[in-house]
Amino acid sequence: MYLHLGSDFVIKNTDIIAIFNIRNQKNNVFKNYLQKQCENHKYEVVDLSENGEYSSCILTDDKIYLSGISALTLKKRAEDDFGIEVYNRSRDN
Repeated sequence: MYLHLGSDFVIKNTDIIAIFNIRNQKNNVFKNYLQKQCENHKYEVVDLSENGEYSSCILTDDKIYLSGISALTLKKRAEDDFGIEVYNRSRDN
């Protein structure tokens, strides 16, 4: 299965290590972490937010994706079998 992260970008569910909610963070812990990872070249940061306002962070082995889609919505999409159901319904008709 694949997960749509926004901005017409999809990723394999099996590549995802974690999804973090980063909306409304009152401190700069995440920004400090992100900056440190960029400086160490450990992760490539991919900004998928349309206007620079991101709500979630998706962590893989080598990338950090910043998405404007909420972590809860991404979680629901990842757990849902929506793509397969649509495919099966269209084949049955």
